[in-house]
Amino acid sequence: MLKKSATMLLVCALMGITPVLSAAGVTASAASMSATPADKTILANTPEATINALDAALIKSMQGGSRLGYRGRYRIVAPVVQAVFDYPRIASLTLGAYWNKLSPEQQKEFVGVLADYTAATYAARFNSFNGEHFAIVSSETLQSGTEGIFSTFTQRNGKVHRFDYILQKQGGQWRIVNVFADGVSDLALKRAEYTETVQKKGFAALVAHLKAQIAGYAKGSQ
Repeated sequence: MLKKSATMLLVCALMGITPVLSAAGVTASAASMSATPADKTILANTPEATINALDAALIKSMQGGSRLGYRGRYRIVAPVVQAVFDYPRIASLTLGAYWNKLSPEQQKEFVGVLADYTAATYAARFNSFNGEHFAIVSSETLQSGTEGIFSTFTQRNGKVHRFDYILQKQGGQWRIVNVFADGVSDLALKRAEYTETVQKKGFAALVAHLKAQIAGYAKGSQ
């Protein structure tokens, strides 16, 4: 079992973003926007099934390794990533107050870049297989319509990493709104970095930065 501190970490993080995640707090554009239509063959009606779909895609990417190359691995993970993450909501949370200052076209562009960046990151990093495996350890209802899934990623040498997820239900489907890797919130990291970039350099610079990172993954990964 994961330590109770993992649960508390998720609850504390949730409390910090609840006003934005609530139905009243999400902007109309974010709530109605979609990076791509959700693939019903990937999405399922339980939080565990959503995480299992992501884990299965990552293992398949790892098993493909250099035989598939970066582009082959990207083709495996990209449609799953699009389906299991709630990118409109993640985008609005990531940019905070800046989100509502963007035009609908800019919001749509940012949602798409975020999804592409996540798929590129997974394709680049989950690039070889040596007996690793994922496992869901437990789940917990954090509030109505919000679930925490606590999972592990075990390497061949026995080292265990923790991946914990906050999921929310939308349109009958459970989708990820935040990931904690070994206790570190991906949403918090992105929000700190991206809002600073927007504040200092502007929205166009942020998008250009993310696209450059995506191109770097494609060029530097085999």
